[in-house]
Amino acid sequence: MSESAPELTSPPWHEPLWAHMAQAIETDRVAHGLLVCGPPGVGKRRFASRVVAALLCRERVPSGDGCGQCPTCRQRIADTHPDISRLVPEERGKLIKVEQVRSFSQRLQLTPQYSTGRIGWIEPAEDLSASAANSLLKTLEEPPPDCHIVLVTDRVSALMATVRSRSQLWRVPPPDPDTAQRWLDGNGIDTSQLDADSLRAPFAAVERGDRDYPALVENWDADLANAIRGREDAANVSERLSAPPRDLFLDWLYRRAGAMLALALEAAETGMDPAETTPERRDLPESLARIAIRLDPVVFQPWCARVADTARLARTNADWQLVVESLFLSLKSCVKRRRTP
Repeated sequence: MSESAPELTSPPWHEPLWAHMAQAIETDRVAHGLLVCGPPGVGKRRFASRVVAALLCRERVPSGDGCGQCPTCRQRIADTHPDISRLVPEERGKLIKVEQVRSFSQRLQLTPQYSTGRIGWIEPAEDLSASAANSLLKTLEEPPPDCHIVLVTDRVSALMATVRSRSQLWRVPPPDPDTAQRWLDGNGIDTSQLDADSLRAPFAAVERGDRDYPALVENWDADLANAIRGREDAANVSERLSAPPRDLFLDWLYRRAGAMLALALEAAETGMDPAETTPERRDLPESLARIAIRLDPVVFQPWCARVADTARLARTNADWQLVVESLFLSLKSCVKRRRTP
């Protein structure tokens, strides 16, 4: 399920920002370039889709939203609207090419079929290559009449400064955990296993609910434990772990690394006996908890930092399987047992 899934109720943490956007649309003060950003899982694609719906609708409702019933709304919902042009990577994980931007800009110059104008949608905007971003600048500086370009990004800092400066920034905030939990519960999403950090990214929880996430996690946990213990070749582990869904894998790995480092620090400070202790932790399975209490946190911490660096390579042209393999090969040199039973 995407962030813009129509069957979900409107996220309440969007409403203050939407009030400003609805007023801007009503008074025709919306910039031609709109940069919608925010952390993963906060619903920024949902917000951006709401903006597009309002801009294209002929009969907006009092809240400023698209009516969902007029011809333009029906075509947009069916994903057949002739005045919407999308610019996305040709392949998952690859950069947007300059040739794609040129074609995209040419499409935006066409006469719109409806009086509400044309929409250009770019996602993820941080995947624009340097040459593609430079090519886009002219269109952002001199957009066609009645055209809005919506750029969606997780990492606004990764965009070229000139692209950022020519776009109106709309930052979607994360919700507080209580608000997110009520919203997820109201939409039938199980929140029993979500901690406060997970609740601040509620759309990630929705996506996990759409996949067999528990099975994925069980396999990833086993692979991580085997890699740390040296029970399986890093190349074999990496081949499995580099398969989609990449975003969920990175989220899982980042949280596992952090939880293991926290337990290693706790064990070092309290003198926890790894031979006698069976850790019971909500954020770690027993197999990884038993490993964590034996780790030297000083030695393990650099690998945790490398996990964060690996996430930055997820949307580049780097060979993802080799990136993951390099990460797990580094376990052999940076992970040592703190003490033996």
